[in-house]
Amino acid sequence: MNFKAITLPAIANELASELKRQGGNFLNTFKEFRKLMDNRLRLQHQNGGGGKEIARHRADLMDLLLRELLGVISKQTGVRLEGLVVAAFGGYGRREMNPFSDVDVMFIHQSRPTQPLDWQEVVRRTLVTLWDLGFQVGHSVRSLAQAIEQANADLVIKTSMLECRFLTGDHKVFNEFTALFKEQCVLGREAEYFAWRAAKQFELRNKFGASVFMQEPNVKSGCGGLRDYHNLLWNSYFKEGISSTAKLVEKRILRSPERALLEKGYDFLLRVRTELHYLNGRPQDQLTLRLQGQAAAAFHYPQQNILRRCEAFMRDYYQNARNVHLITHTALARMKLVGSSTDGGLLSLFIRRSVMHFDGFFAREGLIYPDSKNVLKEDPARILQVFQHAQVRQLEFSEELRDLIRRRLSLINRTFQYAKKSREIFLAILSRKGEVGRILRLMHDLGVLGKFIPEFGHLTCLVQHEFYHRYTADEHTLVCIEKLDRVLFSDLQKLAGYRALFRKIEDPSILYLSILLHDTGKAANTRHHEEVSTELAAQVARRFQLSPDRRRMLV
Repeated sequence: MNFKAITLPAIANELASELKRQGGNFLNTFKEFRKLMDNRLRLQHQNGGGGKEIARHRADLMDLLLRELLGVISKQTGVRLEGLVVAAFGGYGRREMNPFSDVDVMFIHQSRPTQPLDWQEVVRRTLVTLWDLGFQVGHSVRSLAQAIEQANADLVIKTSMLECRFLTGDHKVFNEFTALFKEQCVLGREAEYFAWRAAKQFELRNKFGASVFMQEPNVKSGCGGLRDYHNLLWNSYFKEGISSTAKLVEKRILRSPERALLEKGYDFLLRVRTELHYLNGRPQDQLTLRLQGQAAAAFHYPQQNILRRCEAFMRDYYQNARNVHLITHTALARMKLVGSSTDGGLLSLFIRRSVMHFDGFFAREGLIYPDSKNVLKEDPARILQVFQHAQVRQLEFSEELRDLIRRRLSLINRTFQYAKKSREIFLAILSRKGEVGRILRLMHDLGVLGKFIPEFGHLTCLVQHEFYHRYTADEHTLVCIEKLDRVLFSDLQKLAGYRALFRKIEDPSILYLSILLHDTGKAANTRHHEEVSTELAAQVARRFQLSPDRRRMLV
């Protein structure tokens, strides 16, 4: 047997013809079909095929195999599939299949089946054949009533059913299931689902790390991984009744450029996950140090040095994962499904209960909003000033303000970088002991920090291939600053000496600035990055017009 067809309908015709020719020996036909299709998909992947394209093609071929298999079994047993539906769910349901993904199928039958024993034989033969073909199968057999009852009893099951997709059987039963599911499992149960999803995401952050920039990230469940994308669509289905990023654009929850970056990131993650499956010969989600080099080579990164090749690959990974994380969070915030993380005590509580107006902005319920879309154009220095307001007043940014800042990054030009007002505001932000890390991270997330301090901007998503560095260079720097903040408020005895020293420092801005710049030389890819970092720090000192004493302290 040699399948030469390219299009799915033509492949289906070839498979049907081969099954007819082979007669009762259908198992060998399906084995050969799977082998040939797997080889074709692997070659397509090796030639640079898109992650989403290949994952969906794999699911489509699985659909074809299952439909033909059910047809053969129905014919052999004489059992018609009236009253029984076979549906894909979970990852298979959303057409997201990697080489060793489970085949998740659900058999749904009428609550009062007319021929239950016959159906059981169909189910049994189907599962046995799939196992004989080497598939890992996740399966369930439920009546309509059982499906609804179990979905409401277990939110994991409910989530998998969100992506149920008809494969074959009685379409009338499937339509009845989808109607019942929405009516009894979704409507009126939104708040419960939102709370559960938020808790699950928190659980994943605790397990796999709360940063995109982990040294060995989990492509599926880590921060910025595939699960962030899934989580957005699951929540949007319960919130808006939609389950695609295209619909999110129509609803103005996402903008077209955001969607393009999100889909690009999702595609890249799927392609990486496919490669991990191939490299390990089994399901694999952890992008380990060993696999990073192998994946970089498989993706044909051009650098001659294996270390540089690996760094280039991982920089692409982190940039895509960062986009997935930030954009999905932005969309959830626009749907009011995530809120502020600030906890500023009594002052913050008082602030949240009042509306304040200041310098072209206003604050309501702990969030800063722009008075108008032109507030930053009218005075570009406000780009930095609003971060200072957030710091001093213990506030967070609204999504409207975040969006406005992202769209106005072009205002941060050479004139802005050298302006006296800009450097004074920035140094004032660095002068507030224990309150700097949150603001610098916010500036970095919105693209401001790297634009204003380009020496630091070059570290964005820069991989550090040193075992004692768990993060990318930019994340490592921000974590260092956040740890310095915590020294001031820590009651740990082992930090008492450092805490006393820190409290004695009258102007901590140079200390914070030195930490911010201490690794900037790593972007130059030189052997002695410390010397380059010193030169870059001196460059920043000149631009900031620091006094000779402060300059000596910095470098």
